[in-house]
Amino acid sequence: MSNLFLAYIPGTSPIHKLDPRTKIVAVMIASIIIFMASSFAEMALIGGVFLILLLISNVSYKSTLASVKPMLLFLAIIFLMQLFLTEGKTMFSLFGFNATLEGLNTGILLTARFLYLLMFASLLTATTAPSLITVGIERMLRPLPLKKAGISSFDLATMMTLSIHFLPLLYEHFMYLKDAQISRGLDFRNSPLKTIYSLSVPMIKIAFRSADEVAFAMESRCYQGMRRTSLYNPRIQKKDFLALSVFIAVMWAILIFI
Repeated sequence: MSNLFLAYIPGTSPIHKLDPRTKIVAVMIASIIIFMASSFAEMALIGGVFLILLLISNVSYKSTLASVKPMLLFLAIIFLMQLFLTEGKTMFSLFGFNATLEGLNTGILLTARFLYLLMFASLLTATTAPSLITVGIERMLRPLPLKKAGISSFDLATMMTLSIHFLPLLYEHFMYLKDAQISRGLDFRNSPLKTIYSLSVPMIKIAFRSADEVAFAMESRCYQGMRRTSLYNPRIQKKDFLALSVFIAVMWAILIFI
């Protein structure tokens, strides 16, 4: 599972030992700083911060690449849309569309933002067990008056964690399905419409079947969504405050001094 999309990788690094709420807040802060960054120098420094965190976590770079790989097409579309649809100084033309210098700069920055969001999210899921993510989200949502909306913090945290849990599993099923279709003679290049049909229909069936199996398993264990005990009882310690303070200071300094 270590090479799957947003999969958890067990370890004993300092980042693994941090409270899940500390890492969740850190990712939220990183997301804000990433979208506030507006220059290549700032984006480069944010990338440097991520590399340092990756080294501290002892997580293989292959897991990060595995998290980015499924989104490469999406990132390429974002870049091309900015490149050809942004007005400015024309560099070259292709099929009647002008690629502009301003579009190139905007496309690189916007693509880098989404890329960094994926990498920080992958670092969170790689260093935090799904059960701990559930506990961390639930503890953060507990003070909110969610009962007035007919939902509890336990329900919301469970739904979010199940969504994260399903991503690597569905990606694994997709890769198996793609290989199976190729072995049966499906040509992705010559028949794109048939490819979409051949992959999307079985994937929808697999997704519904997996969701039904999880729902049945939860019902058989008498899950009711009310206040529940947990195997884990994480506590925010001094090291969590210290790590979060250092992270915020470094990320904020990137915006102020660059």
